[in-house]
Amino acid sequence: MQNDELELFVHGQSAKPKVITAAPGEVLRDVLIRAGFITRDEDILVFVGECEEALHEPDDLEDGSDQHEPVDASLTIEVLEIKHHHHIHCHRCRRIAVDVNFNGETKHRKLSPATTVGVVAHWARKKFHLDPKVAAEFVLQLCKSTERPRPDTHLGELVKESHCSLCFDLVKEVTPQG
Repeated sequence: MQNDELELFVHGQSAKPKVITAAPGEVLRDVLIRAGFITRDEDILVFVGECEEALHEPDDLEDGSDQHEPVDASLTIEVLEIKHHHHIHCHRCRRIAVDVNFNGETKHRKLSPATTVGVVAHWARKKFHLDPKVAAEFVLQLCKSTERPRPDTHLGELVKESHCSLCFDLVKEVTPQG
């Protein structure tokens, strides 16, 4: 890697992230095309960074929505202030409608594809008023499955093609005793 090149983590819909390199003067769209994340004529939303807005939502607010907006991918890496090891998200969904079920109740929020499962779990524990002493024992599991995505997984990676929604159950993590 040359001194002026940046390493970036690029996330796509239903795909594991890739590490790519780019120079500050390059146009973001060109970098994403070169890396195979988008095609020249593809219309895709590009988000920069990670979104943690849900963590600041008031407890009494229902059905909140992130305000994290896509960037203009025709601008350069430098103009967009993208730094070394920043996360870039290429997605068809502006927001992902997330439902979290716990004890017969469901909480809803529209989240950026750049939101991690860890942020959603923290938001859900707070929304369901779990005692902080036991809250960490509860994790998110995709509805109708046994899959428990890692906390650092971004929502955009979990959404299936042509869908902009996810459903989770907040479940107690079973830790093996030994």
